[in-house]
Amino acid sequence: MKLKFPVGRNLLIALLGLVLIGCSGETVVSGGASAEDIAAIRSDLADIKGRISSLEADVSAANKGITEANKEITKANEGNTGLQGLFLQLPDGSAQFATATPVAIVDYDKFGFVIPFPATVEPVASGIGGGEASEESGTLLASAGGVSLLMTWITTDPPLTPQESVLGAFELVSAATGSNFQVTGAGAEGLEVDGEQASYATFAAYDADGGIDGVAVIGGWICQSSARSYALTVTGGDLDAVSGSFFYFADSFRCGK
Repeated sequence: MKLKFPVGRNLLIALLGLVLIGCSGETVVSGGASAEDIAAIRSDLADIKGRISSLEADVSAANKGITEANKEITKANEGNTGLQGLFLQLPDGSAQFATATPVAIVDYDKFGFVIPFPATVEPVASGIGGGEASEESGTLLASAGGVSLLMTWITTDPPLTPQESVLGAFELVSAATGSNFQVTGAGAEGLEVDGEQASYATFAAYDADGGIDGVAVIGGWICQSSARSYALTVTGGDLDAVSGSFFYFADSFRCGK
């Protein structure tokens, strides 16, 4: 904003008079301003000063108003952030309500046991060493979100102990991945699968710099109803994701009746 003030004869005389005063140290010089001119000049300067003060007050009030407006805009944006979660933007630029749709859980029960999977995950079954899986033996493989599951089952007489199942699954994973897994923990108490006592062990593979390259949790148990031995192996790069997935499947598994 630009303000224009009238510059009259009195102000011009004042400027000239101030220069002359500074040079001579006298308040009146030949050809300088008279006392009446100086009084008028002072009146003009006072008027200008008053206008400047008024302008500064207006600018201060305007800045205050802008600050308050910015606060309201920020508050509105924060509210909009929450609202944005209620909408989905479609490829054509339009929007629709984003309703939370829970993922359905499907029971996998093809080989004499039951284990639930999210409907978006498709487990693949095959025979041990090739061929097709059966109720007597087989493998089941599934993967999602950086976590992989491998379950094996086998019927022998006598059945493999839970510890033997864990060891067999460990050797299978090591051979399949080529990773140098090291035992980080093991136990035979505190874990049950469908009421059956189970053994478990945790493993970690390290890279050349000593960082964790992958983790694995393996559990083994026997379903007494079928005298069949099972091993559940969950692997991945994140310990929390691997352990969470392992205990989910171990808690959800059901032996066949």
